[in-house]
Amino acid sequence: MPTVFAWIVVGLVLVAAYPAASWLLARSPRREEGRWLVILLALALAVGSLTLIMFWEGLLGIPLTFTGVTVPYFLLMLLGGVGWWRVRNHDRDTQSVEAHGGAPRNALSLLALLPILLVVAAVLLNAVYWPFSKEDALAIYHRYGAEMAQTGELVPFAGRDEAFYQAYPIQISLTYTYAFLASGWTNEYLARLFPALLSLGCIPVVYLLGKALYDAPAGWAAALLLVSTETFGRWASAGYVDLPMAFFYTLAALFAYRLWQTRNNMDAALLGLMLGLAAWTKNAALMGLAFVALWLGWAWLSRRLSLRLALLVVGVAAAVAAPWYLRNWLEAGLLVPSTAWTDQAQRTLESLLILVARPQNYGLAGWVILVGVGYALFQAVRAPCQRPGEVLLLSWTLPFFAVWWLLVSYDPRFLLLFYPLLTVMGGGLVVAVGARLPEQWRRWALPAALLLVVILAGMVAWNSVEFKDDLLRQPLMSDAQKHAIVQRK
Repeated sequence: MPTVFAWIVVGLVLVAAYPAASWLLARSPRREEGRWLVILLALALAVGSLTLIMFWEGLLGIPLTFTGVTVPYFLLMLLGGVGWWRVRNHDRDTQSVEAHGGAPRNALSLLALLPILLVVAAVLLNAVYWPFSKEDALAIYHRYGAEMAQTGELVPFAGRDEAFYQAYPIQISLTYTYAFLASGWTNEYLARLFPALLSLGCIPVVYLLGKALYDAPAGWAAALLLVSTETFGRWASAGYVDLPMAFFYTLAALFAYRLWQTRNNMDAALLGLMLGLAAWTKNAALMGLAFVALWLGWAWLSRRLSLRLALLVVGVAAAVAAPWYLRNWLEAGLLVPSTAWTDQAQRTLESLLILVARPQNYGLAGWVILVGVGYALFQAVRAPCQRPGEVLLLSWTLPFFAVWWLLVSYDPRFLLLFYPLLTVMGGGLVVAVGARLPEQWRRWALPAALLLVVILAGMVAWNSVEFKDDLLRQPLMSDAQKHAIVQRK
């Protein structure tokens, strides 16, 4: 019963953020994204609010307990619910699901949804069926999550010389802590649900961003490119922080584009909030903040953004993430640990063209994305002020790629931090090419392409589930049996 109760509570935690998300978005004049954006913002608010409450309680010396965390969280969400209640009629009119442009309007709609559903189902199955198995997930995030659940305190620094992984942002570890506290035991299956949901959240985010920058077909193309990428399916349920950080970073890009159009305080605040949560998830997001600052400067010089709005973005991001890094500096004398083995970077032509040089990681999607980046770069250079969407995507990704190639190109996994943004440029290319095809070619090209994506995503879904032979042989295993299989790896 405690375990069943924990699953119910976590479900309520996620749902409780929906009214607050609705209320916040009602304060922005832009409504095109519909209910999906409310759901995604609710997911971000739920995870961010829950873990920040736990962080501040630990920082103030308040023991981390299930009741001590849950009650303040629901009280905070109640405030958002009150605001939503006051504007509910407005929300009912403006945040309904759009009937036009939200999905393909032909008989191929189910075929377009099928690859997404396959990958989502496989990732969720792997997350909630198997305990943690990846090295860093066990050695860092699970380890510290379990320690905080047992002690009721934040993981202390052992001293400057020993402070290392303790300086990693602990948002994901704190979600594990909450799952363990709610369950009354080390419930890894519930814990893995949090990063899996954040990772899968990248799919609708790239759809919304592609739709906002180009059109709905571009959004669909971006989402399908993402789910047909092998490395996405492989890491989405691993319990790592790369794709969860990408979720916040990509959502920040959507709010940045909204801010470009609306110049609205709420869009600026939400942009800052997403950037802060990205840095609260993984310290690599600090580099992203520098790239965003350059984009904010360009927007200001283009007279699309006031200095006040730019400072609001920076201020909200700092309010969310700066306390963690300040704690690192005060207690251990460092902001981030030096865990990048820069001497192992592979600065080669192969790593520069990694999207096509490693088909086992990126497959056909890598080719589409690489050409899409080139096409977006051509468009942005030709008329930057007329292509703000491309400028945003390129400025948030190419510098990140350059840092990866120069310093940490020994590990392709780090590309996941901004890979969803790259798929949006791939989606833009697909639509541009499709628009230039003769009508008779398009009639067979679309179903053929969708069928190919179904096959590719089916392979991704299959490879996303670990230990398939054991699962098929004995699906109703005990926790001890599952751990024995994982440890045998």
